[in-house]
Amino acid sequence: MSIPSSSATLARREFVTLFTGIVGGLALPGLSTSSAFSDDTGRAALDESYLEKGLTGMARSQGWFNAHLGAAVLAGYYLCRENNLSDATVAGIKKQLDALIDIHAKQFEPFPKLKADEKLIEKVPTSLQPAVDGGLRAHGHAVIYTALSVRALRDVPHMAGPQLINLLCSHNGVIAKKTPVLPKKPVDYPDSQAMVEALFDSLARFEPLLGRPSVRRPNFTHMTTHTEALMTLESLGYPELAKVGQLGQQAHIAEPVPEFDPAKHPLDEHQVTLHDVMSKEFWESEQNLRWWNKSWSVDENPNGYWVAFGHLFKVLYSYHRVVKRIQDEDKVRLCSQVLLERYVNPNVQGG
Repeated sequence: MSIPSSSATLARREFVTLFTGIVGGLALPGLSTSSAFSDDTGRAALDESYLEKGLTGMARSQGWFNAHLGAAVLAGYYLCRENNLSDATVAGIKKQLDALIDIHAKQFEPFPKLKADEKLIEKVPTSLQPAVDGGLRAHGHAVIYTALSVRALRDVPHMAGPQLINLLCSHNGVIAKKTPVLPKKPVDYPDSQAMVEALFDSLARFEPLLGRPSVRRPNFTHMTTHTEALMTLESLGYPELAKVGQLGQQAHIAEPVPEFDPAKHPLDEHQVTLHDVMSKEFWESEQNLRWWNKSWSVDENPNGYWVAFGHLFKVLYSYHRVVKRIQDEDKVRLCSQVLLERYVNPNVQGG
């Protein structure tokens, strides 16, 4: 799949599509602040009902895995709130969030008469501790869910009812029972900046896989969302908990680069940047809409999974947050291609 664009537009925006869209739109330190993301001067956003829906969808999940759906709605809300996206891009994101909610309507059914108590919010990060002690479990989902839900609960504290809070905590409880994986060579990050830089160093190692979709990737998506979630936990006031979680993050990003014979894995290049994926063309693409709005199938519709379970929203939310910490232009360009290739080329599996 390629992003619809005229050759003339690509020629004019060659550098933009490689890099300026990222650093300009995100106002990275020391770099251009002109926005390449927005088609207008206003900031479009979603209303806070999406926080209510997202928390509900997480809490009502039957098992921790389908809490992806509610977490996606929260991530989509913050993605739109934090970044200067065009109205058209926000409309495209909203359309897909609404479709996700409609398809899984039972999971997003509002709780009747929640009796909120803001003090209960602290139960969620407390429940995370056993799920991060000793290493990596479930691709960091307990960390990811906790960071998103605590952030949202602070923004809409009227949702902090005992039933909803207990259900959120129960997901962490199930994940905590899994056997943890330790990194082979643990390191002591001096700060969260070092952790984020380690993520980008890890992603950059996978450059040889670019353009070779038949080589299966490790899970770059969750490496990114896991790292960002620990960063966010620290910013929310839980530095010690985030520090404990860094052991699992190190195990996560240490996945080896697959060995492969280039002769057996032909090139199928799909140049991709964050600017491409945040464009209205990406969100309005008829081909994308067909993939996203039909049932996932490993053979016929592999990309449907990434919106159906909300990974696209979560990775874009997280990547927008961590990429602001990196000033190396070449590394940002490379890591964007490594991470986002999965989202524009349905032949790429894993990632």
